[in-house]
Amino acid sequence: MRRSTMQLRRKLMAGAAAAVIATALTGCGTTEAAVEPANEAPAGQAITVLDYQGQEVTLENGPAKRVVALEWEQAEIFTSLGIDLVGVADVAGYTSWAGNSVPLSGKPADVGTRGEPSVEAIAELEPDLIVGSASSVPDAVRGQLDRVAPILLLGASATGTDDGPLERMKYVVDTFAKTVDRADEGKKLFGDFSDKLDANARRIAKAGAAGTPATFTSIYESGGSIVFRLEGEGSLTQGVLDRLGLQAAYTGKVEEYGLASSDIEGLTEFPDDAWLFYWANADSDDPVATQLKGNGVWDGLPMVQADRVRGVADGVWLYGGPVSLGLFSDEIANVMTAR
Repeated sequence: MRRSTMQLRRKLMAGAAAAVIATALTGCGTTEAAVEPANEAPAGQAITVLDYQGQEVTLENGPAKRVVALEWEQAEIFTSLGIDLVGVADVAGYTSWAGNSVPLSGKPADVGTRGEPSVEAIAELEPDLIVGSASSVPDAVRGQLDRVAPILLLGASATGTDDGPLERMKYVVDTFAKTVDRADEGKKLFGDFSDKLDANARRIAKAGAAGTPATFTSIYESGGSIVFRLEGEGSLTQGVLDRLGLQAAYTGKVEEYGLASSDIEGLTEFPDDAWLFYWANADSDDPVATQLKGNGVWDGLPMVQADRVRGVADGVWLYGGPVSLGLFSDEIANVMTAR
């Protein structure tokens, strides 16, 4: 029987540290070390999996029934497995940035922001599993959440590991599927994604576009300057572009999550035949139309002059799971085969 919410609140208040929760983190991934899934346990018995640090997380009562997701990648994957989450961090944000690919099922409660969860809101839901990325739980509240339910922090976005980003995604899907006794669904979810990548790669090759340089970026303003957050080696998007048979237009140094920052001048080093795909969002201004059009350097880029810049992935979370990244591959293939 679950502990009552009132009892749990008392325990949380008694053990709470007098600290302010850290500023919300908006990182899109983690630098998890590559680990191997633990052996599967029979349904109804204790299940043990490994988090991003290789530490065991055990569900003593078997598969989780009430799951709270503190990050959108985890929310997408569990929803794709057929799980109605009881709580999600920033439901409105998920709907805007990921809702077109995998809409949330059921009516999950909002449990705070990504990186700044509400302990009380989570406790009221009486979950039996809390999932997120390495940055989802501030140190100030980790002890409190540990008393609510087992916490599994694990995500696919990583650099500096032996495994590539898509292999990491498969591991994460398999691990999450195990916690809810959906192993077959997990295999199908990633298998369908892999088949889609292969099919889209064949489409691109048939169109004679294989080997074309391409890179994905986010575009935003910082301190009055336009910043391009390029996604290079180790990022999920570049992993997809690689599988599609395209070359990386950006081959420079990357930092965490396979990301690199550049100004407009940095784009002049791209190959003349490169494509640039940027993240579009219907709830935000189009950065190309509102911030870049009319800029002399931007307008002079070969890819701009040749109309090889496209906004993609509106409502598709590109730090997410197989469904979102599969839709991204569809969009790329559609663009590359239309010319």
